[in-house]
Amino acid sequence: MTAGHEDVSASRRPAPDRGAASVEFALVSTLVVLLFLAALQIGYALHVRNTATAHVIEGARIGARADNTAADGVARASDLLATTLPGRYGTTVTGARDSVHGTAVVRVSATLPLPVIGPLGIPGTMTVTGQAFAEDQ
Repeated sequence: MTAGHEDVSASRRPAPDRGAASVEFALVSTLVVLLFLAALQIGYALHVRNTATAHVIEGARIGARADNTAADGVARASDLLATTLPGRYGTTVTGARDSVHGTAVVRVSATLPLPVIGPLGIPGTMTVTGQAFAEDQ
């Protein structure tokens, strides 16, 4: 090699890191999308649970009124669940009059499927319960 001339073959060799940015982007973006979907799923599950809890508490309040029965509370909770959550939620709503430490209460419970998006997930149910003191004591 003469002075002032560079080795042409050395400048044409690919760098060992060439193309790594696109692979890193694909891996990191997949992880970010999975984390986003997991956060979205948790938010949806909390929404379903909180909505169902509010509805069974409202049903218990209706059932605990002096002129109503536990069946009225069950009907109210079922109506609320049917209008605010998708059709598969709130299929099993029960209510009963109980006694807690000598005080009459009305309990309304709803058994719901676990809110998992997509076909993959945990099979099972969750139960939310609301109770109110009976007014006719």
